[in-house]
Amino acid sequence: MKIQLAGCVITDDYNRILLLHRNTGERTQWELPGGKVEEEELPEQTAIREIYEELGVEVNLIRSIGKGEFEDDENEYEYFWFLAEVADGSPSIMEADTFDDLDYFEIEDLMSLALSANMVNLLDQLLQGSVVLDS
Repeated sequence: MKIQLAGCVITDDYNRILLLHRNTGERTQWELPGGKVEEEELPEQTAIREIYEELGVEVNLIRSIGKGEFEDDENEYEYFWFLAEVADGSPSIMEADTFDDLDYFEIEDLMSLALSANMVNLLDQLLQGSVVLDS
């Protein structure tokens, strides 16, 4: 059975994407803020909850922008992406034991970063035009 994940694409005024930098013993990568869909939870609810837990901000979901599937550590994942805007607060790192940086990136600059498997999927779809971020 696939593990379901959900997260948000948050952009700034220059259409750059906000990413978190995971820096743990087993992983050092840039990734979309988000996480695991809990039992009895919809992906939309997960995305909102995870953004608050990881960035300390309230978001409004604008719309679903698609999903991607990937394998990692012998697990299969399905990741739901949502376009969101910050409704209240300013993004900051709330889980300092997991993340050591956050920043906004232009799509073209993402190719030179160490990205999570999920972000590689999202970037591919952005570059192919199958995911569009215009609201």
